[in-house]
Amino acid sequence: MGMSASQARLLSITARLTDNENSGQDISYSKIQLADKMDQINADYLEALKATKLTVLTGFNDSEEVYTDISYGLMTGYNTVAAGKQYVVTDKDGMVLVTDQIAQAYESGNGDLNKFLAAMGYSQANIDITKNTEGDEDTDEDKLLTKQKIHEAWDKYLTSVGLHFEDEEHGLEFGYTSLGAGYFNGYATYTLDGETVPLNYEGTTQEQRELYDYALAITEAYYGDSDSANSLKTAATPDNQGYIQYLTNIFNRIQQSGYYTEDEPNKTIKDNAWFEEQLRKGELLLEYYSSADNKFLSTSIDSDTAIQEVEDEREIALVEQQYKMDMADAEQKDNRFDLELKKLDTEHNALQTEYDSVKNVIDKNVEKTFNIFS
Repeated sequence: MGMSASQARLLSITARLTDNENSGQDISYSKIQLADKMDQINADYLEALKATKLTVLTGFNDSEEVYTDISYGLMTGYNTVAAGKQYVVTDKDGMVLVTDQIAQAYESGNGDLNKFLAAMGYSQANIDITKNTEGDEDTDEDKLLTKQKIHEAWDKYLTSVGLHFEDEEHGLEFGYTSLGAGYFNGYATYTLDGETVPLNYEGTTQEQRELYDYALAITEAYYGDSDSANSLKTAATPDNQGYIQYLTNIFNRIQQSGYYTEDEPNKTIKDNAWFEEQLRKGELLLEYYSSADNKFLSTSIDSDTAIQEVEDEREIALVEQQYKMDMADAEQKDNRFDLELKKLDTEHNALQTEYDSVKNVIDKNVEKTFNIFS
């Protein structure tokens, strides 16, 4: 091999050695990055194993408590929580988060409880409204008892607002004047000395309002449009009483602070994950109805005995599956890096051997040349 050829070969080998070393450094750096990633995967996995979820007591299997994942429908439904509590969900300003059905019923009622209940298919009237129909069951005794109950209801309301008719009071005749089709589309009346007078609400307290609404309900149920009245479920049936009270409590709570609905994209009461996240962040708040206080009281996911936080087994299973996939991918890359490094190392050794051989030839040629000209 000539001197020029040897030097050219040496330069080529030197360039390849440099490329080899650079490639080795790049792979070594990639292995360091991969190791850091694997450390992060492990850290994330350990943190994810702490995943929890909120559950609600919904029943009992013999003596064993049964819990169900929390949701808006579960928390605000009728008799859906085993503890027997009624809940409402509010924002931080106290406005009640309701379904579209509740919102529409409240709007149609325009602040009137009886109209709100009617829009939901119910009436708080606890008399048998079939007594206002023609038939064998509509006896004189039935009529008398019903009218007496109506009279007593108005008597309680009138007394509460300071209206008295002395001895003439028990001669009053109560009735209902319809303004058109539809339940509670009219007003109650009383007749005294031949004059019929509307019975408008004149109270100022919640108790007076409740007395008036109840008296109006049973008056309309008996004297009003029997067809529309008979289409409603009434408190005369014991099975309906609890649900009517449930709706009444919601109505009264809305009256205090107003209501709103969630129908924006990614914000829906049907999205259980979103609902739980908002509760955890404190963006949504919980209240439960206290019969003793006759109002809703604040509670929280941390203090409420019907709610518990448990290990989220489903989420943990998903995390474990993802962890195994990520680690398998990382190990596969690490093995590939090792193979590439081994290949580069073999190539480096071969190049180094060839480099040393060519350099030795050049050194001898140089030495020989010096000897000739010395």
